[in-house]
Amino acid sequence: MDKILLIGVTGGTGTNVVKGFLEQGMTNLRAITRKIDLERPSLAKMNEAGVELVEANLDDEASLEVAFAGISAVYCHATSADSAQPDPQEVERAKRVARVAKKNNIRHFVYNSAGGADRNSGISHIEQKYKVEQVLKEAGLPTTMLRACLFMEEFWKKYTRPSILKGVFPFSIQPDKPMHLITTKDMGRVAAYVMKNPSKYIGQDIELAGDVLTPKQMTEAFSKAQGIPVTYRETPSWIFLLLLRKELFDLIQWYRTKGYQADVQHLREEFPGLLTTFSEFLAESHWANKELTYESL
Repeated sequence: MDKILLIGVTGGTGTNVVKGFLEQGMTNLRAITRKIDLERPSLAKMNEAGVELVEANLDDEASLEVAFAGISAVYCHATSADSAQPDPQEVERAKRVARVAKKNNIRHFVYNSAGGADRNSGISHIEQKYKVEQVLKEAGLPTTMLRACLFMEEFWKKYTRPSILKGVFPFSIQPDKPMHLITTKDMGRVAAYVMKNPSKYIGQDIELAGDVLTPKQMTEAFSKAQGIPVTYRETPSWIFLLLLRKELFDLIQWYRTKGYQADVQHLREEFPGLLTTFSEFLAESHWANKELTYESL
């Protein structure tokens, strides 16, 4: 296989995706970045791991042409920054990437989409991921859509983890509502696996989760990882309306009433050894170490 191009992997969640690729023995990697700055920890780590870095801008088609030279497959983690409110440039950049990918006869294009993208969720950023899916398919690219469920890393963020470490897990989901969870590293592991088996996975859309737990069960996992009792506190979702976070309110309401539908048991059989449980994630990320932060992941 020629070089694999990684798009959108220089941010917080993307760097863990790269770890997943490397764990699967994929060493023929090229990642695009707007500027090669080895003072940035994420770029320095990729460079040390042997990932080729190339300067390219998703808003500059000519620079993408250079990045795509000698590329046979693409993993696109994102075409805009992660946000509850979608960036209108996300779809336009996808169109640009799709044109260049088609022109360069890319043999496999794997896209990190969102669980529920195909179910008229009404959630703006999920709907926009579906638009990107359609752009890639309509361009005639051989695609695999990996529709990610909730990233486990979200619980490391500063609006959640400090409270949990003190013994209270505040979350706006019913205590017995199943939540489908996936690690960002597993996204890279599975993406690498499907690229190694293109004939089986081209044309497939896969809703991806490595574990499914209720908030009550997650609370038990936090308690075990921390060695202290943690209690669950269901916080009212209308608080986010008071905070003028309607996009987040809408997403929580979707979680509460519909949510993800990944078949975790089937996925574990399909991708043996590639999916991390929530308890494994807490142990591997050293959750209980108060010196660590989201940026440490």
